[in-house]
Amino acid sequence: MTFTPRLLSRRTLPAALFLGALFTGAALGAEFLPPPTPLAEAPAPAPAPKPAPRAEEPKPAAAPVASDALSSIDARFAAMERRLAELAEQNRSLRQTVAADSATIAQLAARAKAAADAKPPAPVPAVTLAGKETKLALGGLMQILGETGNAPDARYAGIGDRFQLRRLRLSVAGAFAEDMAFKVESDFGNAAVAGNSGARGQLTDAFVMWTKYPALKLEAGQFKTPFGYEQLVADPKTLFVERTVANDRLTVGRQIGTMALGDLFGKKLNYSLGLFNGTGVNNGANDNTKFMTSGRLAATVYDGKRGTQPVRLTVATDFFNTVDKGTFTGRRTGYGADAQLTAGPVETGFEWLRNDSHPVAGLPVTAEGWSAYTAWNIAKQWQAVLRYDDYDSNIALPNTTTREWTWGVNYLLKGDDLKFSLDYLHGQQPAPAPGAGRLIGRVQVVF
Repeated sequence: MTFTPRLLSRRTLPAALFLGALFTGAALGAEFLPPPTPLAEAPAPAPAPKPAPRAEEPKPAAAPVASDALSSIDARFAAMERRLAELAEQNRSLRQTVAADSATIAQLAARAKAAADAKPPAPVPAVTLAGKETKLALGGLMQILGETGNAPDARYAGIGDRFQLRRLRLSVAGAFAEDMAFKVESDFGNAAVAGNSGARGQLTDAFVMWTKYPALKLEAGQFKTPFGYEQLVADPKTLFVERTVANDRLTVGRQIGTMALGDLFGKKLNYSLGLFNGTGVNNGANDNTKFMTSGRLAATVYDGKRGTQPVRLTVATDFFNTVDKGTFTGRRTGYGADAQLTAGPVETGFEWLRNDSHPVAGLPVTAEGWSAYTAWNIAKQWQAVLRYDDYDSNIALPNTTTREWTWGVNYLLKGDDLKFSLDYLHGQQPAPAPGAGRLIGRVQVVF
């Protein structure tokens, strides 16, 4: 009888092996024992004595074979158990991976559903650049004045109490990747101390500038001439509501022309030198074949600290020269010098200007003016200012000098972008005009 181990369970296998060994032993014993001796028939023989016990025969050799089979089967079962354990572990790992993937898929499905159910965002208006510039900035300046009082200098002659749109500017500035920049700005405000009637607009700046090298830039168009420190300060950054009388009378303002400018020695020295029509703002005509020349040289003498306070000292000199034909026919030459010192919260400055006029007919006239100012940042947003200016329209004649004091306070709610100013001017014009005062308030918005 043959047993197939693969068809037996582990529980019945030992019993089967034992029976197999027993049958195998019995078969071997039958093969080696001698056949029994036949007995003669006899009537009622006396009971035969019990045969003497035979010696125990050796165990059949099949027993060791059965033991080896058992060991081999145990080893196979042990290997199968290890493999089953490995498969179980792999199955557990796969279940965990599938569970994690199912959670991720569920989250993605939920997000997709939420996105599908959500309303599309409202379209955002887009501004499309018509050109190929890399930068474009839109800006503006608004200065609204309220005034009361008399005329501290000749600029206010005949002007009473009033409100005024002093400046109302819109500008567009941009740059190209080819080291070119540009700016166009127009002023729709009063644009002067004296009153103007009717709405109007005029260009203030309109220029193109080549900016490849900091040490050499080239500018062409309409812009401020490089003469006079106070007039070169940007209008939103002036410390006082109005500039001095000397600045308004002795500088040449904006002109149409071209200029070279740049910074040297790490911005310790900067220069400007230009050619202009010399006929004033928004005037494309030249009254002769000669150009007005103007230049400025400024140096930073010191820029560091004294203790914990920052200290900066700058000095400059400038000039202009023009030959005109028209309202004034002749040569005019201007000279100037200025200095500014900032020490911690205090800033102070001084400027001197001079014009020599040599008319074709008549005597030469020299006009001269100077001013000094100080500003003190008394708090984070509060600034107190004080200025004195002196202007003499003809130094060769007596009684031609105007002297004026200005006291003021600035509240910088958001720096120069949102600033409130209040100035009181008191001036003494040439006799017989009496001394007079004027209170001016200003609201400034830069956007």
